Amino acid sequence: MNEVLEKITALIETYESGTWVTEDNLRIMHRELTSNIFFLTKYNIEAFKEHNTIQHNHNGSVSSGLILANEKVPQLRMLRKIESTANNVVNAMRSEITSLRNNK
Repeated sequence: MNEVLEKITALIETYESGTWVTEDNLRIMHRELTSNIFFLTKYNIEAFKEHNTIQHNHNGSVSSGLILANEKVPQLRMLRKIESTANNVVNAMRSEITSLRNNK
């Protein structure tokens, strides 16, 4: 998971810095970012299953089970947030690619 997160971070930092220079480079980065978000989603699904198992197997109240699951699987929230914000960057890249294509 850390390797995927590092790749996503590097791609977003490169995009933000503007050093990608050409439309072709931006298109390649877009493809890499969307692919890595897919791989990150697999980790999110695993964390979600683990979270639900802990919550379901808890013998106390629903809310105490949720608190326990949140404590034992903190990566679930992190993964959801990263996926959401990375998808916003994907949308920005897509818009920029479209803009560059239309300006030719």
